[in-house]
Amino acid sequence: MQIPQSISKILKRELNQLLCSTEWLNILLEEGLYKFEQQLHKAITGLYDRIAGLLIEYLGKSEIFEVAQRIMAKEVGLKKLEFRSVKVQLRTGTKIKYDSLYAKKIPSGYQNTRHLSELIWRSDKGASPMYKSLCCLLSVLCPSFEVTKELLRYQGITANSNRIRSASLSLSSECMRDRVCVQLESGESMKDKHVVIGIDGGRTRIKKYTDIKDSKREQQFDTPWIEPKMFVITTYDEQGRISKETRPIYDSTFGDEEMVELLSQYLKVLEIEKAQSVQILADGALWIWNRIIPMLRELGVDKDKIIETLDYYHATEHLNDLKDYLENDEEDKIFTKLKESLWKGDISKMKRLIKKGIPDVDLKKFNPYKYFYKNRNRIDYQSLKEQNRACGSGIIESAIRRIINLRFKGPSTFWFPENVEKLIYMRGIALSGRWEIMMNNLTS
Repeated sequence: MQIPQSISKILKRELNQLLCSTEWLNILLEEGLYKFEQQLHKAITGLYDRIAGLLIEYLGKSEIFEVAQRIMAKEVGLKKLEFRSVKVQLRTGTKIKYDSLYAKKIPSGYQNTRHLSELIWRSDKGASPMYKSLCCLLSVLCPSFEVTKELLRYQGITANSNRIRSASLSLSSECMRDRVCVQLESGESMKDKHVVIGIDGGRTRIKKYTDIKDSKREQQFDTPWIEPKMFVITTYDEQGRISKETRPIYDSTFGDEEMVELLSQYLKVLEIEKAQSVQILADGALWIWNRIIPMLRELGVDKDKIIETLDYYHATEHLNDLKDYLENDEEDKIFTKLKESLWKGDISKMKRLIKKGIPDVDLKKFNPYKYFYKNRNRIDYQSLKEQNRACGSGIIESAIRRIINLRFKGPSTFWFPENVEKLIYMRGIALSGRWEIMMNNLTS
């Protein structure tokens, strides 16, 4: 489809005026580089809006676009179409008006837009994909929606916090419909790789309305803590370093079973059964080990390829708690030997040392020992180190801090559960360097 001569002439004239103006040299000379860049950016943004406006308005009236809309309507079951004026907000924040087919009749349960052009262009809530992308990206990276608003204003884009929130949640909801695949590259696989999966829980506070109303008859709410269960999937090279060739994958949800099921969906798509090895890094929470290992076996991962690892730093914390029970005069010497035995994964020697340091102990009821006994197959750190394997769960601890704590655990910050899960997910995509992959998958 070619641009009409009339539009082409207008665009060429405006571009020539922009490029040939001698005023730019005067601004650069007299007002400095900052003012020059500021005004040039404003002029180019105006040209961007002018080009987009002319082309969108023209296409909205074209026969070929009408046909495309009618085909889309038939595919999704929208009927009784009529032309209506609609606006789309571009990346620059400017709203462009054009004509679109609108469906007066929709199928039962339909919750999407009735404007066919918005379905084709994925411009839900009158926001273009690039506008939603920019709002959402800044929203999950900045400490608040208010800071996002100021950052957009600095770029010449006027938006209030509600609009930013709405656009961000619109994009995140769209991504959640294809949650697993939308952030993965086409054909991405863990075949022949050393895969590492870290699992842990974060904390955030949710907003939960009650039936109680205050003196102003406004509904009150509680702000209980809730634990998003997060995982990270990444790979290590032969030297035991995090591979730079693989972008990490982050995701989280609420509930033990839900998290395991979500992780299983990712691993299935990534062909985890073809991995060279699969190492699980976590703390001593039994719900993790009781679910993850059977799930990996169901996905076809060979038992000999699975490496279970109790995070070394959690283990040493439990060992420090055990020190308080030691009553022997050789307490320090025994504790030093306990640390050495833990590093070597020698549970038998740990048992003998505990009995020596606490003569009257009943090991069957002694929780500090039971913790290590239950995890006896996950604590051979010396062998792991020799094989260039990870001993600590730094990858997931770091993820919890950067993705959840720094954005969703602030003081006096409360979230609706359905919103915070989406935004945590989007922040994980942003921090893993998968944002462009996600946008390309979403709009292709």
